[in-house]
Amino acid sequence: MKANNSSRGEVAVEMKRIFVKEVLFQQPTAEEVSRLVFGKLRDLRVHAQEARNQFAHLLNRGSCLE
Repeated sequence: MKANNSSRGEVAVEMKRIFVKEVLFQQPTAEEVSRLVFGKLRDLRVHAQEARNQFAHLLNRGSCLE
């Protein structure tokens, strides 16, 4: 009988953990999503510009060797 009570207690504790996780999780607001997306797009633009600059540099270096 003690094993049954302890397993019930463990189940109750686990259910409480799941409930707390669900309560603590909140959907991001539109503003938070917007800031995240804007930041990621800015980072991608910077990276793309760096890649274009590096490619142009390699092309110029190659044309100087000819």
